[in-house]
Amino acid sequence: MSPMDCYEATRWIRKQEKHYGVHVPIIALTAHISGDEAKGTLEAGMDAHLGKPLTNEKLLKTIKNLQKQNNI
Repeated sequence: MSPMDCYEATRWIRKQEKHYGVHVPIIALTAHISGDEAKGTLEAGMDAHLGKPLTNEKLLKTIKNLQKQNNI
């Protein structure tokens, strides 16, 4: 199998989830927080997008929001 980029990997994971009835939260971490890259991560199926520098507060807030959205 050839290497996948983050977009391909996310699409593959989302396809596999349907077979198992689960949802794996995926949070993108990139150097760019606006523009096409942020839009592309969400369009690929990632649940959230965070930009660098990452702080504990940003990460924890995002995880808590995903827990609420997915009733975890």
